[in-house]
Formats: sequence, structure tokens, C-alpha cells
Amino acid sequence: MTPSCYLVLRRPVLLLHILLCLLCLGQLPAIAQEVPQIEQATPQTEVGTLNQIILAKESLQEELNAANRQFNQAKTEEEKNTLHKTVEELSGRVQALDKDFKNLATGIDVSQFDGVTEKIDWQKELESLFAPIIDGLKKMTARPRDLELLRHQVALTEKRITLTESAVQNISQQLENTDSALVKKELKALLQSWMRRSEELKSRWAVSQQQLAEKQKEDGLVFSSLRDAFRHQGMDFSLALVALVTVLLLMNYGKQQLYRKTGLGRLGTHRSFLLRLAEIFYYLFTMLASIIAFLLVLYLSEDWIMLGLSLFLLFGLIWAGKQALPFFWEQIKMLLNLSTVREGERIIYQGLPWRVLPINIYTKLHNPDLKGGMIRLPISSLLGLQSRPFYKDEPWFPTRTGDFVELSDGAIGTISVQTPEQVVLDTRNGCFKTYPTLTFLGLNPINYSANTFGVFVTFGVDYDCQPEITRTIPRLMHEHIMAALAEEAYGSDLLDLLVDFKEADASSLNLFLAVKFPGSQASNYFAIARFLQRAAVDACNKYGWSIPFMQLTLHQAETNSSERDTALTPASS
Repeated sequence: MTPSCYLVLRRPVLLLHILLCLLCLGQLPAIAQEVPQIEQATPQTEVGTLNQIILAKESLQEELNAANRQFNQAKTEEEKNTLHKTVEELSGRVQALDKDFKNLATGIDVSQFDGVTEKIDWQKELESLFAPIIDGLKKMTARPRDLELLRHQVALTEKRITLTESAVQNISQQLENTDSALVKKELKALLQSWMRRSEELKSRWAVSQQQLAEKQKEDGLVFSSLRDAFRHQGMDFSLALVALVTVLLLMNYGKQQLYRKTGLGRLGTHRSFLLRLAEIFYYLFTMLASIIAFLLVLYLSEDWIMLGLSLFLLFGLIWAGKQALPFFWEQIKMLLNLSTVREGERIIYQGLPWRVLPINIYTKLHNPDLKGGMIRLPISSLLGLQSRPFYKDEPWFPTRTGDFVELSDGAIGTISVQTPEQVVLDTRNGCFKTYPTLTFLGLNPINYSANTFGVFVTFGVDYDCQPEITRTIPRLMHEHIMAALAEEAYGSDLLDLLVDFKEADASSLNLFLAVKFPGSQASNYFAIARFLQRAAVDACNKYGWSIPFMQLTLHQAETNSSERDTALTPASS
């Protein structure tokens, strides 16, 4: 079986083992007992190792003694410095072998009995931690760097070959133009030197070209190795992500099951301070367990590059997170229900009232009078807001679907749809008019369907009816309208009817007609107004009451016939 196949088969089993360990923490001792123990080293092997340590120690001790003798016989300061370094190195190696012998013979770490504690060098520790990452990155970038170096060498050699050929040509011209034997001798020697340099450069250029060609031919192998490396890293990272997500899902599922069985988290359920504090510790434990599962998969997979990068990223997040501590503290107070927003209270968010449901990392706000009136917000969106207790009969929106309303812009109709974003009004002419929800609230809607509504009409009769206008006519008009309402479909819902004398107008005596209906009849608002006008005219026809109209009256004074006054007297229709 190839190594790559072994990795592919081993990693899912490894992940399964990790998940089982996380789920069965209480059974870890029993599981550990079932794992076969590694066979202990035989005494013969230990004795052989101790013998090898002794022989190596004796050999080093002889070298150390020889170095000490040379150091004592050294005459110059430079020789003493060199020999001193050699003595220190050999002495350290002898001490290391002596320590190894004692550790192996006693079976314990004898350094624990040393009185001096070694000081931790953080720089060296960090270097050892990130050394695998740097080595891995060097290996991954080795080929591009080698190719660039070879290309640079080829270009530089070509440039130098051009210069040497030019030098050879110039020296040859000088030989042809000179007659001095001495100059010719020197020029010939110089020419031979530059020709040898030219041949050397050409051979180096040929070698570099050959190496570059071989490197370029290795593209397929390099790409294959890179693909295998990325496949290896990608599989490790994918398994780590699967472990992280699995832990998160399991912890969330456990919380949901606990809430479902205990009834916690339901609307109106009171949660104590200790329960809220336990939830915060639960969130912290969930985060810690998921991170540990992620890093544990990378550690057991021996993927030091991904593990180092993950640790580096984690430390960076922790270092950057210290600047956000006040922000996190405000969120913690809100989770504990100690902030300005408390669950079960009323809050204004984006101009609309909402009820705060149980506060969690993601908190739900609910408006029962709106379709889709449930929004989910991160807890950070609630910072800076304020909530208050509300009364049981306090409305959450001035209208509901199906209500008959009138707006300040003159629009009248029935609410077809109302959501947190828009309100659709079914107008009386059969068209739909859409308002943004906040704009709709700004038009101060009059809701005729909420409770009861009244229809008011002013009706005038002629001054010929003056003797009967205050008593008889209102009584007869009331009886006639009541009889007419009995024939209408909405007449049985009548709550009150008022007919009374209102005023004496310029050319008419006006009656005040008012009816009161429940909100369920709000859609018949205009039909009721027309009915009152019709019933009043029918009563005038029945009892012979005259209805005035607009007229022009001419008045002439008896004392002065040359003066005439005209007056326009309007009458109510």
C-alpha cells in the first residue's frame, strides 16, 4: 500500500477516534486499559546501551584530556582561544553522556534534583516552534528560487561571454597593428588568458543551460509533488474543520435538547441569573472544545505546518482581542440581563416597536401585529439601545391586516399586507398603494376598524318648517331612518342613532344626523353616509318638507327708492 493511500485511509479513522474520545470522556480509563502496552525494552538492550554510553564517554574523555594538554602547552593567545572552545565543547558532550547514563540507569530524570531551574529563552522557544513552518515554506519555494538563480546565472554568463569576446577581438586588433616584439609577447599572453576565460565562461553557460533545461523538464514531477503536498495539507485542514464543526453542532444540539426538555428559552420564560451565567460558561467551553478538537486533529496528523500556522493565527486573534475587551464586556452584561436591553421588554428598533425574546448570541425580536414580524439580530446590534416594560393592552402597531383606515394624505382603504418593510393599502378604487412602514406611520392613520366609528351628516330643510324643526321633524326623521335601517344588511349592527336640530343657516334649518357602528362595518363607511342622505330625502318626500336651494333675493328700502341692496343667500344642500 502506498504512503498516500495509507494517509487517506488513516485520517477518517483518526477523526472518528477523536470524536469518540470527546463523547466518551468518562470512559477514557477503560479504553486506555484495552490498548495494548508497548513492549518494554529488554534488560540486555538496556545493558548494551549503557555499555555504548560508557565507551563513548571514555573516548570523549581521552579527547578532552588531550585538548587540555594542548591548551596548557599553547603559546599564542589565538591558539588558547581556539583550544578553549574545543575544551568547552568536549566537556559539554561528556556531561551530556554522563546525564544520559544516569537517566537510563535510574529510569528517572535526574535533572529534577538540580537546585537551579533553567531560565526559559522565549526567543529560542518561538524559533523552535516556527522552525517546521519555515522549513516547510522553504521546501515549497525551493524550486522557484532555484529556477530564478539559474536564469540569473545564464544571463550573467551570457553578458560576460559577450564582454570576453569583445576583449579578445580588441586584443587581436592590437596584435595586428603593433610592430613591437615586446608588446606582441605581452598581448599574446593576454590574448591566451582571455580566450581561456571565454572558453571557461562558455562551458559554465552550457552547464547552467543544461541544469535549467533539466529543472524545467521536472515540471510534471514538481507539480505532482506539490499536488500531493497540497492534498496532504488540504485533507488535514478539512478533517480539522470537520472536527471543529462537529463539536459545535454536538454542543448546540445538547443545548437545544436541554431547553426542549426543561422548557427554558420559551417566550415569557424567566431565566435566573445563575442560568444566564451558566450559559456564558457554556459558550466559552464550546469555543474552547472546538478549538482543541481542531488543533488535536492537526497534532495527531503530524501536520506541523498547518498546526503552526493555526497557533500563530490563534495567538494573533487573542492579541487583537484584548483591544475589544470593553465591547465584549458590554455583551456579557447583556447576556446576564444586566444591561440597558432586557429580555421580555419593549424596544424601539429602526422606528418600530419590538418585544425582546430571550437574549443570546443571536437575539430574536418579535412584533405580533406584523407579518414576518420576527427578526434575528446579533447581540452587538442591541448595544446602545434601551428597553422598557410594557402594558398588556399596549398596541404593537396601529393597524392590522383587513382594517379600514384613512391617512392624512387623503388615502382611504383596507390594509392588505403589513410587514416590517412595507404596508399595502387596498384603496376604494380597486388599486393597491404601497407605503414604507415608517412613512405609513408618519401619515397618522385613522383606524375605523379598531373599535367603533361614526358617520355624521348635516341635512337642511326650508324655513317653512320652522314651527316643527326643533321637536316634531327630528322625531319623525329618527323613526323614518330606523325603519329604513331595518331593511339594510348592516342595520342590525347599529349602535346608536342621533337626529337633532343643529343650526339656523342663512336659507335653511339644518339637522344633525349621526349613526354609530362597530368596527366590523367600517368597510360600509361610504355606503352608510349615502344611506343617511337618501333616507333624509325620502322622509322629506313622505312628510312634505321642502328642501331649500341657492337663491338670489332682492330687498328694496321703503324710505329711499333710489337705494337698493342685494344679498346672496346660500342654502345648504
